Amino acid sequence: MSQNIKKEFEKNGFVRIRNVLDYKLDLEPILNDMAFIMNRLVHRFVPKKDKKRVLGLSFKKKYSHLVKLNIPELDQYFNIRLPQNVNVDSDFFASQSIFNLIKNNKILEKVSKILGQEISSNPCQNSRIKQPEKAISKKNLHDGLVGRTPWHQDAGVMNKKGQKGTELVTCWIPFTKTRIENGCMLAVKESHKLGLVNHDTGSKGQVEIKGKEKIDDLKTIALEANVGDIILLSRYLIHCSLPNKSKNFRISMDLRFNKTGQHSGRDPLPSFVVKSKNRKNIKVNNYKQWIAMWEEAKNKCIPRKWTYKYPLPTFKNSKRDLPNVI
Repeated sequence: MSQNIKKEFEKNGFVRIRNVLDYKLDLEPILNDMAFIMNRLVHRFVPKKDKKRVLGLSFKKKYSHLVKLNIPELDQYFNIRLPQNVNVDSDFFASQSIFNLIKNNKILEKVSKILGQEISSNPCQNSRIKQPEKAISKKNLHDGLVGRTPWHQDAGVMNKKGQKGTELVTCWIPFTKTRIENGCMLAVKESHKLGLVNHDTGSKGQVEIKGKEKIDDLKTIALEANVGDIILLSRYLIHCSLPNKSKNFRISMDLRFNKTGQHSGRDPLPSFVVKSKNRKNIKVNNYKQWIAMWEEAKNKCIPRKWTYKYPLPTFKNSKRDLPNVI
């Protein structure tokens, strides 16, 4: 029986679709690019006497060694968007393999079941390398890129224009098998039906549900997934990620898409057409065009020193605090 993606998405606020991506074709090239960046960082930051030994380590041990060097914003070298606070030296992870994934027809075909045929890439995107929690410093335990992701809705990280009507769909992609033990996502059952709730500033300036303590009384669902699966999330689904209590890394990426013509919620960061009935609407056709858009956006943001700001609190009064809407 074929899966009714739209019906399931509308009912649950998410849909888990099995075996969409091919590890060798779609995912391994990105991990290889991460390994290349890892080696670049070893050459840049590891003392000469240790360099040869560290270069010979596995991906996991190499990353763990770099973490111990306390490199500022290490996670940003592997993140697929510009940092919130930006300057001329700000780095981010942009490779041909990432561009290929954003334009992947297997993903876009599934997303089109929800958004229709006119789809744009949305720049509210992230990649996350999460070590076992025992290896994470206390200050980073609740950092969503490397530790636990706080309770939030994806609409909560967009600016006011994006929150007002942009139909955003998150495509969450695991690069490692993801279970409760190693920190899968956890969603509040049917919480997308609440609409946008109030968010405020959480740990390390992140967006966090206001009144999140009430979630303890609500039913939650663990969104476990295998490599090759994707999970599509509603912009209003309340979710978080659990701590990685395993001995292995948990690597994932979240791409986002919206209906073409709607506000990205992150201007001037790049939003561009990736699927359309009219091929002439697709202007960004190669990696060079894509990276040029990001560099142009970076140059626009440098004078003001930030790429985006969270509109917090989402609402000025408490009417939309979680305890008041359930």
